[in-house]
Amino acid sequence: MAGEDVILNCNIVELYSSCSTVAWLKVIPENATISLTDRLQIHPHYSSNQWTSICTAVITNTTVHDSSMYYCAAVHSRFAHIGNGSRVIVKEHTVFPVIDILTPLITNGPSVPLQCVVKGVEASQVHVFWTVEGKKEKGQPVLTHGNDGVIQITRSQILMTAEEWERKVQCVCVVQFGGQLYNKTLQPHDAPDVCYAAKYIYLSVCLIFALLLLATVVIYRLGRKTFLMMSL
Repeated sequence: MAGEDVILNCNIVELYSSCSTVAWLKVIPENATISLTDRLQIHPHYSSNQWTSICTAVITNTTVHDSSMYYCAAVHSRFAHIGNGSRVIVKEHTVFPVIDILTPLITNGPSVPLQCVVKGVEASQVHVFWTVEGKKEKGQPVLTHGNDGVIQITRSQILMTAEEWERKVQCVCVVQFGGQLYNKTLQPHDAPDVCYAAKYIYLSVCLIFALLLLATVVIYRLGRKTFLMMSL
C-alpha cells in the first residue's frame, strides 16, 4: 500500500564483494525504460567496506509511481552481474464514505429535522446534498470535526414537513466523493412512528405501576401474617 516501506534484497554471496559495488536499476516494462534510481536507500547496517552476502535497500514512503521492476547490479572484476529482479506493486489506499441518516425519536411541530452523517473521508473532499421525492435539496452543513489531513465527520441537515414525514416520502442523502456518487436512502423502518413511541411509553408506565401494586400487596400480606402469628 502507498506510504509503506518496501525492502529489497540482493544476494552477492558468490561474488565475494561488498555492497558498495551494488547499484539498483529501475525498469518500467510498459515503456522499456531502464534507469538508475535514488529512491532506494542502502540499509545503514552495512558499511561500504563490509563483506556480506546480502545487500539490503529500502524504498521509503512508497507511492504508486514506485511500482516497477527493480534489479541489483554488482560489478566484480571486469564483469557486471545482474540479479533476477523484484517486482514492486504499490496500490493507493481505497477509502469509501460511510453514510448514516439520523432521525428524531419523537417528532412534534410543523417540521422534522434529518441529519446525514458522512464518516471515513476528509470533509474537504466530499459534497453532500439530498433528494426528497426526486427533488434535489442542498441541505445545511452542521458541524465538521477534525483538522486538515485527518479523517473527519461531515454532517448535513434538512427539514422535512410533518406531512412528508407522515407519508414517509423517499429521502436520499447523496455524497459526491472521488468523482463518484454514494447514497443512503431513509428506509420506512428508519422513521420511528410517534404513535408507537407513545404506546411503548404507556405500556412501560403500566408495567411499573403493576409491579409497584404487586409489591405493595405482597408486603401487606406478609405483614398481616406476621401480626397474626404474634397474636397467637
